Amino acid sequence: MNALIRSIERITGSVGIIASLALVPLVLATCYEVFARYLMGAPTIWAYEIGYMLTGSHFLLAMAFTLQAGEHIRIDIFSGKFAPRTRAVIDLLGYCVTLPLMLWLTYALFQHLATGYLRNEHSGQSAMNLPVWPFRIVFLIAFTLLALQIFAEVIKTARKFRDRSN
Repeated sequence: MNALIRSIERITGSVGIIASLALVPLVLATCYEVFARYLMGAPTIWAYEIGYMLTGSHFLLAMAFTLQAGEHIRIDIFSGKFAPRTRAVIDLLGYCVTLPLMLWLTYALFQHLATGYLRNEHSGQSAMNLPVWPFRIVFLIAFTLLALQIFAEVIKTARKFRDRSN
């Protein structure tokens, strides 16, 4: 089981680092758009669409990495007053509720991806009008990774609970 958790967290960490690199083309595209629009009087047709897709990809692909690092938002004013065992129980309950939802969402996102690809759907957000299926692949990967990371967190939290109860 340790090997499985290490593998999940290695993948999660790698994708998280790759997601952080999405900021580089986002900043470059935004800077170019500002330069082209205000200094050259020639706005681009692609910067808005590239911007929201890169921002969304960055956010989505970093979800599992953020969970792995323990950086998701918690209400520390309450949880900080609980004993470690109580926090482990709350975490375990939260993960056990969230995991089936993530699996269901992942399945639905796969269907959404397939539908968009088969229908050759386009975004309609700008004159560039990109196909949506590449962005939907990002959705599918992100939520699959989040489900896997939640699974790893369930195992780690259950171990903490078990170890503290002995």
